[in-house]
Amino acid sequence: MKFVNLEALKVINLDAISIWKMLVLGFILVLTWQTFNIQVLNREIYQAETKSMVTHTKNIYAERGQIMDRNGVVFAENLRDTGKSEDYSRIFLQGKLASQIVGKVNRSGEGSLGVERMFDSRLRGNEGFRVSIQDARKREIYGRSENVAEAEPGKNLVLTIDRNMQELVEKELKDGVSRYIAKSASAVVVDPYTGEILAMASYPTFDPNSKNQGVGSMAKNDIVAMAYEPGSTFKLITAAAALESGAVDTNQVFPNEGRCWTWNPKSAPICDTHVYGDMNMPEAMVQSSNVVFAKIATEVGAKNLYITAKHFGLGEKTSEYFYGEESGALKDHVTLASNSGSDLKSMGFGHSVLVTPIQMVMAYAAIANGGKLMKPMLVKEWRDSKGKLVEKNEPTELRRVVSEKTSSMIRAMLSRVVNNGTAKQVMSKKIPDVVFGGKTGTAEKYNPEIRKYDREHQVASFIGLAPVENARYVCLVLVDDPQTAQHHGGNSAGPIFRRIMEGIYYHPELSPASHSLELVSAKSKCNDDYVGMLATAAKSLAASKGCNVKFEGEGLRVVSERRDVNDSVGVTLILENMDGGKMPNLKGLSLKDALEIAGNFRMNVEYTGKGRVVAQSPKADEVLRKGQVCKLTLKERS
Repeated sequence: MKFVNLEALKVINLDAISIWKMLVLGFILVLTWQTFNIQVLNREIYQAETKSMVTHTKNIYAERGQIMDRNGVVFAENLRDTGKSEDYSRIFLQGKLASQIVGKVNRSGEGSLGVERMFDSRLRGNEGFRVSIQDARKREIYGRSENVAEAEPGKNLVLTIDRNMQELVEKELKDGVSRYIAKSASAVVVDPYTGEILAMASYPTFDPNSKNQGVGSMAKNDIVAMAYEPGSTFKLITAAAALESGAVDTNQVFPNEGRCWTWNPKSAPICDTHVYGDMNMPEAMVQSSNVVFAKIATEVGAKNLYITAKHFGLGEKTSEYFYGEESGALKDHVTLASNSGSDLKSMGFGHSVLVTPIQMVMAYAAIANGGKLMKPMLVKEWRDSKGKLVEKNEPTELRRVVSEKTSSMIRAMLSRVVNNGTAKQVMSKKIPDVVFGGKTGTAEKYNPEIRKYDREHQVASFIGLAPVENARYVCLVLVDDPQTAQHHGGNSAGPIFRRIMEGIYYHPELSPASHSLELVSAKSKCNDDYVGMLATAAKSLAASKGCNVKFEGEGLRVVSERRDVNDSVGVTLILENMDGGKMPNLKGLSLKDALEIAGNFRMNVEYTGKGRVVAQSPKADEVLRKGQVCKLTLKERS
């Protein structure tokens, strides 16, 4: 029989219990430490990890603002994608129209071109922030979710552009490129008193809705982004410098140099297209004489011409809001005076200087409004998403660049350019009571390969005032590299200007003179121009077209015409025998007809009032003297 050692068993049991107690105590200590670690030491970390299991954050989309024309016609807005409540697409409702102004957005919805890019931050607004509480299946518990910050929609941008005028301008540019086989064509229409841009375009253009079309140069708005030598349109700046400084007046006669003036045997001669004889400044403007304006620039001097050009805004950007705007290049007076004044002379007729179209149209607008340089306006106002006005832009006068007197004298020259000079094709038969004024320009492009100007490649332009007095519009048209026989500014850019203005004056929502809309209908039997024709030829032509005509005055040749509103009455043709030595009778004529007749006598004309001529000096049949000024008084019919 065996015996159990009870004392030994007691020891073993005590050891087991101790180990067990230690294990339990250790477990408790671990739990205590872990609890302390979670709730105290690393509380924020574990709270965030726990919260991320049941919450989700997301940005709330901010609606991008609309872009619209001055009348509220929408160019660009956002459209929610069907079936995708949080996805939006930018839609350009007018397609290609004004696309170089409006621009487009990239795949991320950010503005990449045009005003979409320039005002991206204001258009896109501010995104909101939402905290979403989710269940185990990651479904949102709406009662516990909330928007921490609401989305703020972008502002709506209202442009100064008029959609109807923009469409009209773009159509004429497209037709012009085709008609003159040109590389491109551009135009801009501004209000000279406010600086508002009413239409601005270049052709060819692009479709901002297309996802596949390459944009390239078609996105370039040449009105602000093209730097070019302006040619003869710059003569307005030279004339302004001469008159303001007193260096040359309108009566100073410059002697005939023949077709070309060899002013320095070591320099290239300066040439005109024809031999014009002795001329003063107004006559030189009418005939666009490079020779005379080179001489005028010499008398003005490098410093005065530079200061005047700088004063008109050349050599610097016109606005901080034009995407891709260039500043051009204006040589300082020291450079202009070097090399015996070679650059000075050529700058006098628009070479040796780089400008942009927007700079030139604003310079002409200053002449149109009486001498004040305005800042070009593209943004009319900003509105919030509910249509409430937030910010309104006011016209900004930068400075006075010439006096009222100087601007009036230059406008008279510009009127003669259209009526008797290089821009005769600008005259309109459809709106005969609207007297245009303007200047043509044809600048040869400089070819760096041959290191001289290339006669085969030119930039043709015309800048016009409609009408020349109390102008409603100033319009620049530029045709790049026309390849037809009509490649000069007067017979390419000029006719495009005319068709744009005819379109504006005939448009029921654009015409500033609604009473003139039916003055000459599009299908009128009396649309022919009879001025200059023999009376017998005019009578024969009118009969063949079914146009009723009657004659006034005595003479063999038609010197002017008066159109009546009712086509059944037809046209009244004024006859006179043109005696180059005697003053013609201008009483009763419209300003346009009076200027046309006076231009045949190479007279400078000054006039006051509106309507038809009621008084004139010199009187009819008075013997004329060379350089004599014709003064007309006009009055509207009672």
